[in-house]
Amino acid sequence: MSDTTTRERMISTAMKLFRREGYQATSWRRLVEEAGTPWGSAYHHFPGGKEQLAVAAIELGTAVVSKTVRRAFERTETVEDAVAWWYRKAGEALAADDYRGGCPLATITLEMAHASPAITKACQDAFATWHTLLIELLGDVKDPEDVATAIMNNLEGALLVSRVRRSPEPLDRAARHVALVIRAS
Repeated sequence: MSDTTTRERMISTAMKLFRREGYQATSWRRLVEEAGTPWGSAYHHFPGGKEQLAVAAIELGTAVVSKTVRRAFERTETVEDAVAWWYRKAGEALAADDYRGGCPLATITLEMAHASPAITKACQDAFATWHTLLIELLGDVKDPEDVATAIMNNLEGALLVSRVRRSPEPLDRAARHVALVIRAS
């Protein structure tokens, strides 16, 4: 097993567990067991501890979402269709995870933003990355900063409500609401 493979499995596992259960509820032991990695690999790859692993998991989540957003805009003709595609994929992923997941940043942001400057900074950077990417992809939309903010805020809220209701319907509604915002801009 290569170092890269072990490290990547730990990061991927951390992203999944932090998304589902939160930072505090996810122990080092659980991370190592779930990743199927040797116990010594935790501190070997993450000498800064669980906080360092969390930052790496946030960076992975940032990349995963960015890739999905780019794919949405590549596969569709309009901004409205791209948002609908993205939100639909988010709903499918949430349902496949039995409504335990959602945004790879939401749970850890809510739980740790007040407690860890490193995690707070990683979350700030992640949201800024998504916002900048959306502005870039929005093209000729009037007020792209406001529209990008509306897209992100609607998605985050809809993911939360979808998780509670155990239904993708709030995401469908949010996509329709964003379409109205886009048309009005």
